[in-house]
Amino acid sequence: MRSLRLARVLNIVAGLLAGLCLIFLGIGAYLYYLSATLPDLGVDQSSFKPAQTSVVYAADGSVLAEWHGEQDRTVVAFEKIPDSMRDAVVAIEDERFYTHTGVDTEAIVRALKVNAESGEYKQGGSTITQQLVKLLFTDGERTLTRKVREALMAYQLETKADKQELLETYLNLVYFGEGSYGVESAAHRYFGKPSTDLTLDESALLAGIIQSPSRYSPSNDLEASTERRNVVLGKMLELGYITPAEEQAARSVEVTLAPPTEVPEVAPYFVEYVKQDLIDRVGSEMVFQGGLRVQTSLVPAAQRAAEEAARAILPADGDPAVSLVCLDHSTGEVIAMVGGRDFKTDKFNLAVQGRRQPGSAFKPFVLVTALARGVRPADVFSAAPYTVKVTDGVWNVQNYENSVTSGSMTLSAATNWSVNAVYARLIMKVGAENVVKTATAMGITTPLEPNPAIALGGLTTGVSPLEMASAYGTIAAGGVHREPSGIVRVTNGQGETVYQPDRAEIRAIDAGVAKTASLMLHDVVETGTGQAARIGTWAAGKTGTTQAYRDAWFVGYSGSLCTAVWVGHPEGQVSMTNVHGIKVTGGSFPAKIWQRFMQKALVSRGAASATTTSAGAPAGDGQPATQVRVTICTDSLLLANFRCPNTIEIYLAPELAARPICTEH
Repeated sequence: MRSLRLARVLNIVAGLLAGLCLIFLGIGAYLYYLSATLPDLGVDQSSFKPAQTSVVYAADGSVLAEWHGEQDRTVVAFEKIPDSMRDAVVAIEDERFYTHTGVDTEAIVRALKVNAESGEYKQGGSTITQQLVKLLFTDGERTLTRKVREALMAYQLETKADKQELLETYLNLVYFGEGSYGVESAAHRYFGKPSTDLTLDESALLAGIIQSPSRYSPSNDLEASTERRNVVLGKMLELGYITPAEEQAARSVEVTLAPPTEVPEVAPYFVEYVKQDLIDRVGSEMVFQGGLRVQTSLVPAAQRAAEEAARAILPADGDPAVSLVCLDHSTGEVIAMVGGRDFKTDKFNLAVQGRRQPGSAFKPFVLVTALARGVRPADVFSAAPYTVKVTDGVWNVQNYENSVTSGSMTLSAATNWSVNAVYARLIMKVGAENVVKTATAMGITTPLEPNPAIALGGLTTGVSPLEMASAYGTIAAGGVHREPSGIVRVTNGQGETVYQPDRAEIRAIDAGVAKTASLMLHDVVETGTGQAARIGTWAAGKTGTTQAYRDAWFVGYSGSLCTAVWVGHPEGQVSMTNVHGIKVTGGSFPAKIWQRFMQKALVSRGAASATTTSAGAPAGDGQPATQVRVTICTDSLLLANFRCPNTIEIYLAPELAARPICTEH
């Protein structure tokens, strides 16, 4: 009987042992399976690419805009994060961070005990490494399998990265509330400073937010946030990170938050233009999450001058809209842009997206084509109304308000006074298809039909102010075309160039042709339809007015700046026959806006910009007595010496004429 009982006991024990073995084997197999299915982990800082905020800068280094998706983040290097911030986070989130291997069993047991005693969740047992795994590799699913995988991945991660890499990555990823991801974004959001400048009390406050951003954000509950900060300070004292004196001093500091900082809305149409250009080139993910540093060419002083000029000349709400583009034709860089009256209510960018009929502002393309084919400024043409058979019927050309009904005049005079009949005869002489080629080479990107009516700006689609500024800039630059762009350089967080525009110089028209055209367009400003654009120094340009006064243009250049101004109603079919008591032509409001803007823009670019280029016409008789005749080296834009190979004599205001002698030759 006793042996029978012993046998039963032994069988039970054997069964239990076998069961335990099976359980352990099952757990082992389960853990092995989970381990085998884990991703290959590591925190390689060179390939670590969380979503980061991209920042857009003006030419003077001021911030124009910040672009980001759901996460506003700027990654910062470990050495730029102060010790107080690192210590505060370790103290409150994972005090044995530097000694455990990914999982802290003591913290787990303590958390279970505290939560059981309180009857609510008060403490977590996850280490910084486990939190990092959750941020990097797992979803928010709350299951046992996820928890086990998280622990295994934390252990694996600890074998692949050192503590500094883990803490740096964590501090750049973790959420601090108010849309701020990472310590750098949080420091700016709450205290208006970079993380490297955080004080002890500020570091403790930020560290305290991590456990529950909604509860401990000082923006939501300053009292709770302050209490939590003091808990962090107490923990730092307990662990020896700070002294009692430092703890007391930090506790006594009253929490002072920086006011919410919003990037000022400067040049919104320009910023949107740059954004769309960049998205086309590098993709939206890179733009909104790549942490790019976008250096643009916008000059804030010139931008302010553009907006002020538009408001000053056409101030009323019911006035026509104004669009303006100014670029530096020596580089193609756009320095100012007005795309409409109010970006908040109308995001359509008239400067870039608007395609409007140019009227007589298109005549310079016919002029350049003719000059390139041997036509001379002194050649005489009939100025009488013109009727000619064309492919699709008969083309009847009248001069503006029948200002000229008979007689003949030189091409120079016809340009000066924008005589339609002469230019109609001129395009029939040189060929509309050749004018299309010229305009395209000079910078007009809108497809053009080789119709004779383009001589007077009768285009199928129309052109944008950006195109017109770019194309006129080709004349100003001596026949050399440079693609316009608002971007100077785009870099990533490591300073590597992501995109840089090609500033290649393309010879579009002959330099001599460009110079002759500039002379003739200079006369338009001095004595012709563009007199309202005179700025007291050398300038050239052309007016343009469309049928029924629906569009009015002035496009011109001085120094290195070329500016196109369009005035009209965005709806497109509204006549401007009575705006402040006048009919709006290119020589009225557009020329006045151009003048007001350019006088300030040239100053904003410095004296060196307020000179003519090699295409600038030499000054003749009749220059204002207040100006000084000087010889300029067209390479350096300084006063020429006897060795300078390329020079030009022009008249400048005395303050602009006072410049150094060229040292390049």
